[in-house]
Amino acid sequence: MAKKRKLLLFRGDKPLWIIVAALFLVSLLVVYSATAAMAYRKVDGNTSYYLFRQARFIMIGFFVIIVVHWIDYKYYARYAKALFQLSVVLVILAYIIGVSFNDAARWIRIPGLGFTFQPSELLKVTLVVVIAQQLGIRQGVIAKIPILPPLTPGGWARNPQRSFDTWYKTTRPLILPIVVATLVVLPSNFSTAAILWGTCMIMLMIGRVRQSELNRLILVAFASGVVIVGGMYVAGVGRAETWVNRMIQFAGPSEAVADSRQSSQDSYQVEQAEIAIASGGVIGKGPGNSTQRSQLPHPYSDFAYAFIIEEYGIVGGIVVFVLYLWIFYRAGLIVRRCNRPSQGLMVLGLSLIVTMQAFVNMAVSVGLMPVTGQPLPLISMGGSSVFFTCVAMGMILGVSRESEREQQETEARQRREAILAAGGDPDAVDTGENTAVQQPVQESAAAAPRKRPLILGKRRKTPQDTALSSENDDQEANELTLVDRSDGLDWNDSPSADRREVIDLMDENDE
Repeated sequence: MAKKRKLLLFRGDKPLWIIVAALFLVSLLVVYSATAAMAYRKVDGNTSYYLFRQARFIMIGFFVIIVVHWIDYKYYARYAKALFQLSVVLVILAYIIGVSFNDAARWIRIPGLGFTFQPSELLKVTLVVVIAQQLGIRQGVIAKIPILPPLTPGGWARNPQRSFDTWYKTTRPLILPIVVATLVVLPSNFSTAAILWGTCMIMLMIGRVRQSELNRLILVAFASGVVIVGGMYVAGVGRAETWVNRMIQFAGPSEAVADSRQSSQDSYQVEQAEIAIASGGVIGKGPGNSTQRSQLPHPYSDFAYAFIIEEYGIVGGIVVFVLYLWIFYRAGLIVRRCNRPSQGLMVLGLSLIVTMQAFVNMAVSVGLMPVTGQPLPLISMGGSSVFFTCVAMGMILGVSRESEREQQETEARQRREAILAAGGDPDAVDTGENTAVQQPVQESAAAAPRKRPLILGKRRKTPQDTALSSENDDQEANELTLVDRSDGLDWNDSPSADRREVIDLMDENDE
């Protein structure tokens, strides 16, 4: 019995649990070795200080994964909007009362507790959940409705009511959160804003938004981004000058760089990262034998990947790269098993956030991108990054757990129905009296697993889908009511009016 309770702590996708544990192990090795020089400077040579500190973060993160993956998806949906609004307020507060590191005000200090956290990490997770909800309730009509109203006065005047309905019923709940999240993060962290925007664009594409609408949105966003960044650069607002200098420096050494000090610092970081990678070779120098940790800036966070290659070689770098690819692959399998679009889109978005952040860190370390401050998820030293990445992994594992449970319940119901149809006694299954009936049912269930993949285009309905439609009606109704109504909290109202509001936006030639 004790063994059974222990196994129940870790449900969901088992390979994903293994990947998380492997990344945590790599984190301990990297942090212990990379912080040795910093320990002599800041904590009187106590080289174990940062190791135990990171170990505490990892234990808290692992506990968070266990707790979050047991929370039902409907609770994410219920509180996502409120948490998103809270995270936007906290990001804005970080500019006013926040703590600055490396000339960026991204952290808020918790009074009385003595530690800081990045509100943008909470914003990432809540934004993905909100967008997944809004796309999920529109899956039946999203390919036939506009997501942006007309952008010219003449186009708006041709049909003012329809234009207003498009803004109020689609643009405001679906696109406005993306715009708000990107704009509040942009002044202090361009790379995070870009990752958020890119993740949401991929979610919109996989969520069946029309390509013409997506192209229009990207074009408007690109033009607006150039104007905003250009205005910030001219006015000296935020870190626009740093971004422009880094892009110019990445394109090639130039005397046109406005901030020579920043340029020389970035060049130094890139050079030290290249030296660390080149000296690592194929198998590396071995754990604890780094010679660049004293010269390489932030070897425990922003340039953690370069440090990994120095100590563990190209082989170690490839292993870490494959682990992040494996996260995305396992998330893709979970998406295919999801029975509701909003769940699948949430898993897709969260896995994209983690893997894109990892690839940006790797690309910066090997010189494929301009210098930027993105930690390596689950490896770099830090509390808020580890905590909220663990929240995201817990949510992915929670959806996997629910999908497995639903599939097991369906298979059990199919076995019971088959036994009843054969004239057997379903209550006698455990006694072995219906073994002959169970065997073909199990084989048929294994041959045709229940899936609703998120793929572009239409799919012909199967008898299995028809049998499942009545089971999922109540869940879909709750989801529609939850997300589309203004209060967002009533699970009992009829969703017919909300469906009608969305369907009214369909193009006339598509109806």
